[in-house]
Amino acid sequence: MRRSPPDQRLIGELLRNPNAARARYVEQGLAAAGHAVVRQPHLPIFEYIDRVHGSRITYLAAHANITVQAMGELVDHLARHGYVERVPDPSDGRAKLVRLTAQGLAIYALAGRLVRELEATWAGYLGAQKFGQLKKLLAELWDAIVAAEERSAADRINRTG
Repeated sequence: MRRSPPDQRLIGELLRNPNAARARYVEQGLAAAGHAVVRQPHLPIFEYIDRVHGSRITYLAAHANITVQAMGELVDHLARHGYVERVPDPSDGRAKLVRLTAQGLAIYALAGRLVRELEATWAGYLGAQKFGQLKKLLAELWDAIVAAEERSAADRINRTG
């Protein structure tokens, strides 16, 4: 496979490959720990769920960039294996929240340890200072994107309301 020089690669390519490697590493680590039923498509549930109160499937689907139906199937799978449960949403009796069980919280903790291991490996590749700088820059980009999205949403409300 021929690679583009780093300065010519688009941001999607530069973000996608490390993220895919992270997901593979976590999936393999979970399987080695006896949780082979948790696969890469399930990982966004653990990443985006509110670990205290739970989250609605619509929220999880939006953050994972998949349909509500697809997220429902992923949640059903994890529920069958005891990692999540559906509970009534106290703010809306008609709605349900997806909440991590004790087993789900343990998987979340294990995944966190695995990611920290991988980050240490990657810091070894780049050097701790450069890896720290990379994380700092990505955090700044994240915050800037969130702020821009919030401004855009507020502008839409102001124009329509």
